[in-house]
Amino acid sequence: MISWIQTQKWQASTLISVFSLLFFGGIDLFLFGLQGAWISAILAVAVLFAATIPWLSLALVSAGLIAGMAFEIAPGPSAFIALVALFLASAFASRVQRNTAFITSALLGLATAVYVVVLSGDLLGKYGLFSISETARNWLMFAAAVLVVSLNTLAWLLGRLLATRSRHVGTSFDRAVAERTQAKLALEVAEQNERFEIARDISELVIQRVSATISIAEGGLYAVQSEPAAATRVLQQTTDSARSAHSELRRLFDMLNKLKQVSAAPPKLDDLEPLIVAYRELGFNINLRHEGPRFELSEGAELAIYRIAFDALENVRKHAPAATDVTVDFSWTGAGLQLLVKDNGTEVANRGLSIAEIAYSAEEDRKALTETIRGAGITAMSERAALYQGSVEATRVPGVGFTVSAIFPRLKELSVE
Repeated sequence: MISWIQTQKWQASTLISVFSLLFFGGIDLFLFGLQGAWISAILAVAVLFAATIPWLSLALVSAGLIAGMAFEIAPGPSAFIALVALFLASAFASRVQRNTAFITSALLGLATAVYVVVLSGDLLGKYGLFSISETARNWLMFAAAVLVVSLNTLAWLLGRLLATRSRHVGTSFDRAVAERTQAKLALEVAEQNERFEIARDISELVIQRVSATISIAEGGLYAVQSEPAAATRVLQQTTDSARSAHSELRRLFDMLNKLKQVSAAPPKLDDLEPLIVAYRELGFNINLRHEGPRFELSEGAELAIYRIAFDALENVRKHAPAATDVTVDFSWTGAGLQLLVKDNGTEVANRGLSIAEIAYSAEEDRKALTETIRGAGITAMSERAALYQGSVEATRVPGVGFTVSAIFPRLKELSVE
């Protein structure tokens, strides 16, 4: 579910919001009329923005719960919509946002319970409680407070659990791909070990044949001196021994060359999928997307673009902390391609710090706009892109992270050539 919302944020949030409105709002409409339904509508809109704009979602949840108390609307199943918004915020918002959402939701829930049970006795009548004693009211307030805190805590913990599991453990699909890749690598290693054993045996045989050739040639030198007619026989033996050694060398070369062709096939863009899974296992939240009509590429072009993406991800692994969000976007046009690798490593590293500690000056903004980032990795990317008339640009976004952009305006034409 978390992966689905990550890859289809607005579509997923819209579906969850509509479902919450139809299900919980429909129950409210049946029990309490239009007054309960419009509160559900406000909270359903909060669900829509919970994963993308948490602050707006928190404001809408607060407005809906406060409006319910202001207009003396009895709380109903619509309260569960607020828990759905809290669940989404705890899964996708930053630490400050999700903690603020939990505290605000719990406090507003307790305030609603106090208003219904203690301050407004009329609302209890809508639940069939027309006349209760003071002791019963106190016990009812205690039970409502426990229920509110428990439900909010459960929603928050469930969101954090699923988000952590998705980022650091992976889904069942991710684990299946990882296990399949590991099994494939283990098989290739086993095959290589067997071929190395064969190569060692053939190498020993070649050494023996070459040694025999040397012995025949040395013996022939002495034989020719005493009997010149033996030269033809010695040369024939030497030729036969050398031809035998050459045959063994050819067998060795063919086997090693076959190993290279089978096991060292150049990677393609589709091979980025298992690579993305591997980075998720390392704790990075990576999404891979393709936009536009994709066209066929030559092996050389696919290898160059794959290595650029690979080097950009390696840079993220070396310099960004775990839990960094990374996007790998392929934008295909009619004639070209743009590869964009973005991360928010700086933002993740600054989480938990005070504003004074993470504040940056205008000089850093100016430097980010004018600085040319250099390095061995960037140079290698640029050289690979230049093979297909492409260019690579690396930029640093102050307070956010790092971006690598590779643009190939004539890739389709050059790839065919």
